[in-house]
Amino acid sequence: MNVAPKREGFVDGRPTPKVIDAEPLPQSEAKPSRAMPPPEVEPSPAEQPPMWQDEWPLKVKLINKPIHNNKGEKITELVLREPRAGDINRYGNPVRINQDGDVVWDERKMTYMIAALSDILAPFIEDMHPRDWNTVAMKLRNFFLPDPRAW
Repeated sequence: MNVAPKREGFVDGRPTPKVIDAEPLPQSEAKPSRAMPPPEVEPSPAEQPPMWQDEWPLKVKLINKPIHNNKGEKITELVLREPRAGDINRYGNPVRINQDGDVVWDERKMTYMIAALSDILAPFIEDMHPRDWNTVAMKLRNFFLPDPRAW
């Protein structure tokens, strides 16, 4: 018996049904058509308010470990006044933008800046828990960056 080999891509030997001109199916009357809402466009950085519009004095809770203030009392909240250009002149700018566009801070300058703004001696600030220190540094970080609206 001579059997023809199956050709690849065919499932069986049945002929393909022919398509006859058919009427379109009726559309359901239950769904009315809706217009697309306009796309939301985010404002450019120049149009946005600055990210550092915090209320001054800035209050940051020390969640992980209390520290001592200048009077020897344990405190669980750091109260920071608003920085001024003179603070940058005295202690240096604690935040920079490097060549890659990353925001980096100088830990020593930031520690002295936190001490000056909170009116607590630097050795007591150095006693802070690292997470509390980073929380304060992050709250202050954007304040020392240039305002994008000026570009």
